Amino acid sequence: MNSLLRTTLCSTALLVSVAARTLYATTLAPSAAAPIAAVSDDDSAYTAGTQAMNDHNWPGAVTAFDKVINAKGKRVDAALYWKAYSLNKLNKRQLASATCDQLRSQYLDSPWNRDCAALTPNIQIDTAELTRSAEEMARNAAAMSSFHFDSNDAPPVRGSDEDLKMLALNSLLNQDPARAVPLLRGILSGNQSASVKKHALFVLAQSKSPEAESILHDAVTGKMDPQLQREAIQSMAVFQGKRADATLIDVYKTTSDPQVKRSVISALFITQDAPGMVELARNEKDLNLKRSIVSQLALMNDKAATDYMMELLK
Repeated sequence: MNSLLRTTLCSTALLVSVAARTLYATTLAPSAAAPIAAVSDDDSAYTAGTQAMNDHNWPGAVTAFDKVINAKGKRVDAALYWKAYSLNKLNKRQLASATCDQLRSQYLDSPWNRDCAALTPNIQIDTAELTRSAEEMARNAAAMSSFHFDSNDAPPVRGSDEDLKMLALNSLLNQDPARAVPLLRGILSGNQSASVKKHALFVLAQSKSPEAESILHDAVTGKMDPQLQREAIQSMAVFQGKRADATLIDVYKTTSDPQVKRSVISALFITQDAPGMVELARNEKDLNLKRSIVSQLALMNDKAATDYMMELLK
């Protein structure tokens, strides 16, 4: 089968799947009463998300489906799956796994769980084992000191000891955050490998507890391992949405690292903060960074972005 035919079939399959799930959501799935405006916003954002997927605009899809999730309308379970699907396309597999975990915890009976199971490993571990595995990982931090932080470290092999322990921490966070959060802080500030720290950061970013958000804020602002900062910036954008905008803009204004600035630009695109990006572009003296901001603004359907494009043409 040639590549063109394969691409056509894949696109057709995606459209059929979206249509089938949409039919389920609109005709079969139960939903709580909600204001008409909220349902309308939900439908509009869901349509924007599916269109973004058809265009292979995966960051745009994540942003759109986040709007559906935050609206708490009738398609939240579907939006959670498609968000996980889009994150997987962005190679953010741990974030995709965390989103599937959210789907399972909030919508246990949803048929979308079957689809999410295909994206992430489905490993069942009892609560006692979760606690033992997580605590063992924290106790063994010193034994991991031979691992050097290397940005090219490969992620843990699926099914390996490290991989299973991160799954244990992820589940423990959902069941007993008070015990999981200190363990995660210890991993992030310890001598673990780069891949373990990144996985721990992804797990931590899921939690809405004040303690977890405080740790994530420290990582985003560079108060922890500097090489985790860019990962933390992306995680904050995905999991906190527009709540992250003020922190992200402050990081951009105070850092001198161009790579951190580029990470913030990407994160602000995820949160769709066009006004904030316009402000940064107007004040940016580095032409390469300014071009990066403008190239992202050019993809945004926002009045602030459009007005700035017109301003540049004058």
